[in-house]
Amino acid sequence: MDTRKLLIALAAAFVAVLGWLAVRGRQAPGSDPLPGPSVASDATTDSEEAPAELAASEARTASRSAAAAEATDARGAESDRDGLLAGVVMSETSGAPLAGARVIVTRRPNSDYRFPDMNERNAREAVTEVVTDDAGRFEVAVPTALPLDLETRAAGHASRRRSHVFAGEDLVLWLMAAATLEGTLTRATDSSPVENALIVGWGDRRIEVCRTRTGLAGEFLFEDLPSGLLTLEITPEDAAVPPSRRVEVEAGTRTRVDLVLDPGVRIHGVVTDPSGRPIAGAEVGLGGSFKRSTTTDVEGEYELLGVGGARRRDLTDLRARAEGHGGERAKLPFAELTEDTRVDFVLSAGRVATGRVVDPKGAPLAGVYVAGSGTKSAEGLSRTDWVSTVTDAEGRFTLNSLHPLIDHQLFLKRDGLGTRVYDFPADETERERVDLGDLVLHAGGRIEGVVTTSAGEAIPGHLVKLRGANGDLGRYRPDAEAIPKTWVTSVRESRTDSEGRFHFEDVPGGAFDVTTTVPGQPSAKDEVSVELEEGQKVDGLSLMLELGIPITGVVLTPDGSPAPGIFVQVAGGPDQPRIRARSGEGGRFELVGVTEAMGEVELFTIVASYNWYNPDAQLGASPTARASAGDSNVKLVLREFVSLSGRVEDADGTPVVDAQVLAFRAGAPQRKDNALKAARTDENGEFSLDLPEQSEVDLVAKFPADLEASAEEDAEDETPEPAVLEFVASNAKDVVLRFER
Repeated sequence: MDTRKLLIALAAAFVAVLGWLAVRGRQAPGSDPLPGPSVASDATTDSEEAPAELAASEARTASRSAAAAEATDARGAESDRDGLLAGVVMSETSGAPLAGARVIVTRRPNSDYRFPDMNERNAREAVTEVVTDDAGRFEVAVPTALPLDLETRAAGHASRRRSHVFAGEDLVLWLMAAATLEGTLTRATDSSPVENALIVGWGDRRIEVCRTRTGLAGEFLFEDLPSGLLTLEITPEDAAVPPSRRVEVEAGTRTRVDLVLDPGVRIHGVVTDPSGRPIAGAEVGLGGSFKRSTTTDVEGEYELLGVGGARRRDLTDLRARAEGHGGERAKLPFAELTEDTRVDFVLSAGRVATGRVVDPKGAPLAGVYVAGSGTKSAEGLSRTDWVSTVTDAEGRFTLNSLHPLIDHQLFLKRDGLGTRVYDFPADETERERVDLGDLVLHAGGRIEGVVTTSAGEAIPGHLVKLRGANGDLGRYRPDAEAIPKTWVTSVRESRTDSEGRFHFEDVPGGAFDVTTTVPGQPSAKDEVSVELEEGQKVDGLSLMLELGIPITGVVLTPDGSPAPGIFVQVAGGPDQPRIRARSGEGGRFELVGVTEAMGEVELFTIVASYNWYNPDAQLGASPTARASAGDSNVKLVLREFVSLSGRVEDADGTPVVDAQVLAFRAGAPQRKDNALKAARTDENGEFSLDLPEQSEVDLVAKFPADLEASAEEDAEDETPEPAVLEFVASNAKDVVLRFER
């Protein structure tokens, strides 16, 4: 064993002893994960004594480092890794390499793009599969510069999934003991089981971790989960879709989640064309991906059961589509959902677009992904179109369901060729049929580089964006105004690999900007512009970020339990960048982007998302905490709610009905997206807000919209300025907000 390995081993042993001593003194289960007094006005930072969990974690980290060093050195002389994905699979329970582990490589071809249809965006294809050797190592040939997903499985361990890995990486993959999650779904009306409901579990970065359907008794079971925070999305067939549920599972433990689902309502109706003729086979569903959909019968009638629910108002986004017709949507106010709601759709004939895709020599290209994309507000509704197909053996395509009111862009994509976008002709909305002729796809180009700190340290797993499109985007409308660029057609996203490298493949000739930012700070960025020729490869780009030294800590509930899913944000003025992070496993958070030059900053918590996922909790924000770059063990304790009540009056003392009242943290910028709570006044001008106990807020009352409109029509009246009261106790009663003349 060389000197480096000996030092690592000695460090591991030393920290392990500390961890053992700490674990011996560990408190009983359920105790405060971070020992120490609760915070009052300012949260505690840099606790005097590291908690047992942290000491044990450090011990595991040191011993893992030593084992990984042994395993990595075993590969011998490094060979040319272009086109190869390699690594070693290790057991976290034994610290030894895992022989015979399955390594499954898949790819989501459309993961770089913001497709509105999530089914197409997340479509997955197999790449390769391999089994680790006696030393736990694997090495497989994979496509270069393309983002891949990796899944590792081994008996007695939790499977592990990792996204955005690339050819040329040499990974160390640790598999931990498996966690188990089980539960049941029942109906609130009669406690009957909800069978055949789809349950999908998502981990970090929206990577699917598990999927199943409930059995006859409404039961579900996952047995090979990695520990951590899991978001469950539940889609029943005939009950209301509940809010997504966040669950923290632990290695070697069995967690149970039993959910009671609302019955929802029945939505039914008929789908016809403008002449009143029924459209059979039309699809009616929820959202852009038509989650929970059904088809119309020969009379054009449809029925959806179990729609809506107490806390899922977004599910009232009902849509209909049919071959040869433009899609339509109905946005129903939640209050209008009754036990039996009728919604009819009228679908107009769709615009038809045709064309042929060829290579530079004029040979047809089959299998090209073609989509018509567009977004436009018309007739009181915002519509998004995404109609797709693939070219046939002759390179031809037909899109026959384009909405007649939307201006479209054409999206063309095939592996190895430059992805291209074209604006439709300016007179598109005046045509029933648009023939785009021959479209040429050239060999794809490539843009590569690395993201580092100013000290030259690689930044792995960091988001990088590519903005731009092919230079001939406007060939069909040379003299007309370009269609506004969208995330779908002009922006691609990827992440740096383990060595900080980023890769964009199949880039067309054109002008592009490569950008990366500090999380939560759009202005703290680095960007480089590239003029790319058709088929050209540009590498060696360098982007630099100052991420600062992370601030770490934990968010707890009032009883000391971990609170995952809480946003922790740096306070500041209107012009200060929004630096935020979300607490994860164990309620822990890591806030990146605070530099030493910023000095001491104030942290606050945002709990709306937490209360959404945990409707029985209904907790308020923690007291603010002050911390500097590099501070660790910051503790933020959420608070119970208290009620603040009052009334809104006009200058004469008359109650104002339907005025909006917003509560902000005292002294915080009074932007609507910064509000802690909002309410409307009743017929007596009264309001009530549930706010965190022992806190102060600034109250802002805004004049009712309908009265404001009538005031604008009357030249003699002016709309009153918002009424403001500052530094109000969160449990105050009979507060009066009065509009001035």
